[in-house]
Amino acid sequence: MLDRITLLLWRCWLRLRGAQLAPGARVNPSVHAAAASLTLGAHARLYWGGDVLAHGGGGLRLGAHSHMAPYFYCLIGANQLQVGEHVAIGPRCQFFCHSNGIPADAPATPFTACHVDGDIRIGNNVFIGAGCIVLPGAVIGDNVVVGAGSVVKGVLDSGWVYAGQPARKVKPLC
Repeated sequence: MLDRITLLLWRCWLRLRGAQLAPGARVNPSVHAAAASLTLGAHARLYWGGDVLAHGGGGLRLGAHSHMAPYFYCLIGANQLQVGEHVAIGPRCQFFCHSNGIPADAPATPFTACHVDGDIRIGNNVFIGAGCIVLPGAVIGDNVVVGAGSVVKGVLDSGWVYAGQPARKVKPLC
């Protein structure tokens, strides 16, 4: 009974902070959700040990029947991380909508003062293997598989298997 009460209190606390949880959506109480906007579709899941760090207008939108496995990390800042429907994200994946970057006039500008920002968009029916890193501005199309340990940047076309650092086309998904 105590576990059910704890989960109900957690859902209430999230809603008070502005989270929108569709029916059947679940956020494990161990998730650190410092998000300006957290939206989960029907039966979406954020499993234990994850972080969602956003501010200002930034936020995470996780589509219906999608999940982020344990120990995910989302550094969103004032950007958007949009995940489509039926997306499976493996454990220890990291998403960076906001990150330090290499300045064009290096080394005149301190590295700590240079940042790269960009929304991340992930399509529908996508599988992202364990330990992947997704960089600012990445776009992953529909029906894509990303191999474990890959680094995603730029645009990944729909209907392909990708792997590597950086992630490259391996073969058509068909």
